[in-house]
Amino acid sequence: MNARNPAFEALEEPMGLDQLFTSCEQLQQSGKAPEALALYQSWLSTSQDANRHMGWFNYGSLLQSTGNPQEAVNAYAQCLALQPRFPQALINRGLTLEKMGKRDEALQHWATLVSHRLLKDAPAPDMLVLALNHIGRVQEDLKQYDMAEQALEQSLAINPKQPGVIQHWVHIRQKACAWPVYKRLPNITHNEMLMATSPLAMLALTDDPVQQLLTAFAFVERTYGFKEEFLSKGRQYHHNRIRVGYVSGDLCVHAVGLLLAELLEGHDKTQYEVYGYDFSPEDATAHRERLKKAFDHLRPIHHLTDRQVAEQVLADEIDVLIDLHGLSSGARPGIFALHPAPKQGTYLGFIGTTGMPWFDFVIADRHALPEELTPYFTEKPLYVDSSFIPLTRDDTPVREATRAEFGLPEDAFVMAAFGNVYKITPEMFATWMQILKEIPRAVLWLIDDNPTTTQNLRQHARKAQADVGRIVFTPRSAHAEYKAKLQLADVFLDTFPYNCGSTTNDVIQAGVPIITQYGKSMVSRMGKSILESLGAGDCAQANSKEYIQKVLNFETLPHTAVSYYKSETKMSPISFNPLIKSVGTA
Repeated sequence: MNARNPAFEALEEPMGLDQLFTSCEQLQQSGKAPEALALYQSWLSTSQDANRHMGWFNYGSLLQSTGNPQEAVNAYAQCLALQPRFPQALINRGLTLEKMGKRDEALQHWATLVSHRLLKDAPAPDMLVLALNHIGRVQEDLKQYDMAEQALEQSLAINPKQPGVIQHWVHIRQKACAWPVYKRLPNITHNEMLMATSPLAMLALTDDPVQQLLTAFAFVERTYGFKEEFLSKGRQYHHNRIRVGYVSGDLCVHAVGLLLAELLEGHDKTQYEVYGYDFSPEDATAHRERLKKAFDHLRPIHHLTDRQVAEQVLADEIDVLIDLHGLSSGARPGIFALHPAPKQGTYLGFIGTTGMPWFDFVIADRHALPEELTPYFTEKPLYVDSSFIPLTRDDTPVREATRAEFGLPEDAFVMAAFGNVYKITPEMFATWMQILKEIPRAVLWLIDDNPTTTQNLRQHARKAQADVGRIVFTPRSAHAEYKAKLQLADVFLDTFPYNCGSTTNDVIQAGVPIITQYGKSMVSRMGKSILESLGAGDCAQANSKEYIQKVLNFETLPHTAVSYYKSETKMSPISFNPLIKSVGTA
């Protein structure tokens, strides 16, 4: 006689909704999700319970969590057919559709929920906030910044005590060049906006190192609740070669990854054994393959927990573990909070202090981080002899582009400014507008990143009484095409207080002079660091007046390529290797 499943015996008599939920929860906790799904199916096929829409919702949630998105969408549709205004089903169906790549349909579901607030028996405020936040998040991903901003402002009007939402709202306004960034909102103070600003956003808002330190501390405190552990405490390794590990999700065609190849390849393999702890996307590029081959050992960690990664680091007996993210997107600081290596530091991914107590050092240089600024860093600076930015050489042929292709006048003085749009501040833009007035034949060449930002920049130019016709916007392009465009510029205008980094490397390769301004923060001295290492420190200026004058000086020169590489002055393995050795043997 076959054994009977007790969970299904109850179906011989009508099972109540509470009993259904209890039985299915027990099956799930026992690792029997398929049986739970079968029980839901059986109940839903026969039940006439007045609240069976709740059964459809839970069934959809289980399908969603077990990787059955289309079936989950269908289950939520059944729920909504019975109860069209059920907020949780609208939220979850939207999330499932988004995961399936149907973002417009997802937005429609959340917008439907938001519209219900005008009806009798409106959804609970927390449901409205959740829907508005999802709308804002997806619209931000779509670079529809005006609509993203509106959604988050409506969310904050319902619940102003959402620092995470304020953080996104601030950065959205930066990326939209909506100035002033900190505009007034009901029931939110300017201090609350400052304290909720992300560290990345603050790098572009001010060069005040005190404010950047406070922002890093505030972010770490509200974001990371790690319990610090010291897994490598007391460990001393005596390998024939020092084992250096790099942790990164940017080992691909990314601003950080583009700078790393020669540095990684340049480690003296007679003295160093190099490990990569990699969670980067597979972009199927030759550059990614080159980066992967630069390591002696590559450990894919995409699907490992932070503790599992830390245990792998321990098993590999890493002497020095280097983080390549800091406080940038995609960071995995939970690995470092466990202290799996005797020495841990941060480098390149975030050009400022992280405020994280589990980092011993930051790799820098004395131009970027002079000693008078070190009190504003929680990490001890370890100085390389040249620039801490590892400039690269690329002998890949670049096609010869023409100015006519991009709507640039042949006889114009072309000033390119291709830094990320969120790095453009009102003060920097005013400086560029002044240069346009000073040089009648000048053209300012900017990135057409998205319609909202481009429209806002044009409006700012009109307010400055500039000739908008002399501002040319060009859409983003693949890296090879972007390098071809760079060669058409007479001069490159750096941003301040967040200087360009990887972009500066491309400008230098193109032989285009770059004018930068430096201040009191490490990220505002990045351009100066690079130019000083190349013997071109006179192109780094201390204020906007000198910046403008330097551009005016270049306008009188003939358009000729600049040769920055007069000597091997870039940061090389020769200068980097002793640094790692000093850390690994300390």
